[in-house]
Amino acid sequence: MGRVKAMAMELEERFAEKALDIVDECETWHQFSSRMEGYMDLVNHMALDDVISMLTNIWVEHQETIAKEAYSGMVKEVKWEPKDE
Repeated sequence: MGRVKAMAMELEERFAEKALDIVDECETWHQFSSRMEGYMDLVNHMALDDVISMLTNIWVEHQETIAKEAYSGMVKEVKWEPKDE
């Protein structure tokens, strides 16, 4: 792998790590994406669609984790049994 490619991948990893740190502090997508604007220089070599896709994936995974934690144990399994007539 060339040095430029390795450096680009390292910058993308740093951007993703920063996003993972920040996502816990944000309550809305707008707040999260706005905070990440300050780190866009790390991924200025990427297409904007790819950056948005990366942030969207991080946001969605975070929201799914929150939902699972919030509802764990609250939903009981319901077994349907027909009535004997």
